[in-house]
Parts: sequence; structure tokens; C-alpha cells
Amino acid sequence: MTFKEAEQFLYSLTNLPRKEYMTDSKDCSEYLPRVQFFLDLLGNPEKKIPHYIHVTGTSGKGSTVHYIHNILLAAGKNVASTTSPHPTSLTERWKIGNAYMSKKEFADIIETFSPILDIYVRTSPYDMLSYFDLTTIIALYYFAQKKVAWAILEVGCGGTYDATNIIPYKDVAVITNVGLDHTQLLGKTKKEIVARKAGIIISPPDGKEPCTVITSEQNATIRKVIETQAHKQHSPMHLIAKKDISHIAIDLSGTSFTYKSTKYHTTAIGSHQSMNASVAIDVARSIGIDEKNIAKGILQTTQPLRMELLSDMPMIILDGAHNEDKIKTTVQALQEIRTKHNKENLYIINGFSGDKDIKKMIVQLATLRPKAVACTRNTINHFRKVASPYDIAHVWKKLSNTKTDIFLQPKDAFTWAQKHVTKHDILLVTGSLFVSSEIKDFF
Repeated sequence: MTFKEAEQFLYSLTNLPRKEYMTDSKDCSEYLPRVQFFLDLLGNPEKKIPHYIHVTGTSGKGSTVHYIHNILLAAGKNVASTTSPHPTSLTERWKIGNAYMSKKEFADIIETFSPILDIYVRTSPYDMLSYFDLTTIIALYYFAQKKVAWAILEVGCGGTYDATNIIPYKDVAVITNVGLDHTQLLGKTKKEIVARKAGIIISPPDGKEPCTVITSEQNATIRKVIETQAHKQHSPMHLIAKKDISHIAIDLSGTSFTYKSTKYHTTAIGSHQSMNASVAIDVARSIGIDEKNIAKGILQTTQPLRMELLSDMPMIILDGAHNEDKIKTTVQALQEIRTKHNKENLYIINGFSGDKDIKKMIVQLATLRPKAVACTRNTINHFRKVASPYDIAHVWKKLSNTKTDIFLQPKDAFTWAQKHVTKHDILLVTGSLFVSSEIKDFF
């Protein structure tokens, strides 16, 4: 089986009828049992991984996973991690050490899974596994095959019924923060949403210590829900407080900050990265990683498509922010950079997924007073519904006097930028991980 054949086979399974967490979160009774049923057929790879770190939250969880991964790698640990969605290639979802899964490894895994999926369909009392179910199972199988010691899993959506919560134990459960995202699935209020996210704090099996809970959620009312769940599971809990982070300095080399009297530097741009990194620092300290390797891991972490600087003349920044909280941090970081480097003209290439509240995000982006905006869409992920570029332009026009253009092809938006952006300007690509990834390829 070739990579392309394996990829198409995995995608083709999404055409089969089934209950889908991303469209029906009311009755969740069979989501985790069907994942467990298939893992049982595989010989339970999830039980063969000694250590897990589980990361959920509305914003910052991907960055936090990257930081933790690189800290453990710097400390000489055999570490693996999952992140989602993937920006360009499907194999970017699974990483061991410094390397993503190869296309051959992926094809071999799908070839192994194919006959077992037939057995699943014949014998399972449940419907077909979802795409995210399968990408999670692939991670557990792959990591077990490679005998990794530490697996860091990023939650796809929520926590309690997310496929990643199938793991039987965890050393650390991380909840970065709680915002209003996926409200149609997780709840209309932060209190409803945090209840789902706190579901990753689970009772350990016999012989295992309770997991350590680490959060950077600053709202006391929301945090109380996390504390209550941690108390029920006898889990110690650490809070990363804003007052513990100081001396934040941002320039084109990244972000420097002090956390609990120790100085760190990350190449990621934005004051919010000091919080993401501090969460990872607390995770590392809780599992006994020494300070030298913590600092080294933070420094060596790259953050693709998270305020990623491609050049400084013109200043080209690719950013995958795709919800209100993430856009807020993008706007803050851009304002700081713009002031420091005296950049007047800002151009934006803007695209969103179809399930987002684009008005709330554009309200924030409009405060940057861009000279012009190119409205486009992602064309590389056909499974992700997109917001119409026409609708994006319409919202921009209602909220500001900014000149807008509409392009169905991101390549044409890129050409537009080449014509308009001079070496003294800023080009920001934001609103969608996939649009930013697609534009990056043109550079």
C-alpha cells in the first residue's frame, strides 16, 4: 500500500454513517467504548506506554505540547507527541523525538489496520470509528510499537469524551485555559465547557498514583470546577498565576520572560507564549526534569504557524489563530511588534473555518487598522468547511473602512500581497491554520 492509497483509505472511512462527536455531543455513551473495542483487537497498545501527559484547553494547548515535548527530548527521554489538526501533511500529527511519522510508516500501519477494521465491522456492537478516533488509535499503536516512554497527547475537542481520553492513566493532566469555542458541542457557557475539559482528570488504575493537574486558568469560578474534579480524584493541583511571570520582552528573536525567578527565552513571538511555556515548565518540574534541560527545551522549541516570522523586510507573519481567544493574543503580539519596529502599513490575508464566529474575530483584527485585507479560504483540507470569502469581506466592510479583495484561491491572495506589500510593511496571514499553511508553501 502506498502513502496515497493509505491516506485515501483513511479519508474514505469518513463517508460511512456513524455517530460523530463533532456533530453530536449530546449522547456520548459509545464514543470511548468503540475506541476501546478496536484497541482491544490491536492487543491494547495504550497499556504498553509507561507515561502519559494529557493536554486540553481552549488556547495554547498545541504550543504547550511542543514545549513539553522538547523539554523531555532535551532531558534524553524517549518522547512522542500528537497534535491536531495537521497544517500540511497528515503525518505531522505524530512525532517521536525530532521526527514526524514517515509516509511509509503510515502506509504500513494502515495496511495492518485494514483487515482488523473488517473484524471490527463484523463483530463490534458500535458504529464505525471517526477520523479522529482512528488518528488517536494510530498514535497509540505507533508509539507502543516504537516503545516510547513518554506520550504527550493533545485533546481534539473538550476532554471527557475525546478519543484521547481512552488512555488508562496519566502522569499529568493539563488544562491551559477555558474560552468560548466549540460552544455547539461543549456548552454555551465557560462553566459547561470546563466541566468537559476537566473530564481528563481521571481515577488511576490500581498501583498508579493520581495524576498531577496543572492549569493556567485565571478565572477563580471556572478554576473551581477543575479544583473540584482534582479533589475527587485525589490529584494534586498546580496553578500558573500571572503574577509569577514577569520581565516579558518581545522582539523578532522571540520572547524572553522570568517565571518564578528563573529567566527563559523562546523563539515564539508573543507575551502569551510566556504563559504557555510556564505551563510546560511546571509540567517538567512536576516529573523531575532539571532546570538546565527545561531552559534548553524551551529555547529549542519552534512554533510553526504560531506568529511564525518568515522575514523582516517585509515583515511576514504566518499565524494559525482560529478562535476569539487566539486572535486576541495575535492582535496583542502584532501591536507590540508594530510599535517597537515602527511599521505603519499592515496587510492581512484572512480566512476562517466555517464553524467559527467570524464577526468576533474580525472585530479584534480591525483594531489593527490594516491598509487592506485579502479574504480567501483553505483549499488543502476538503473535510474542513470554510467561511465564504465573500462573507468575510462583508463583515470587514460593516466593521471598518478597510479595503477588501476576495480570492477563492489562496495563491491569488499571495499574488495580491506581492503586488501591495513593500519591504517596510507587515503582512499577517491569520484566521486559519490551513490558510496559513497553504500560503507558507508559496514562499
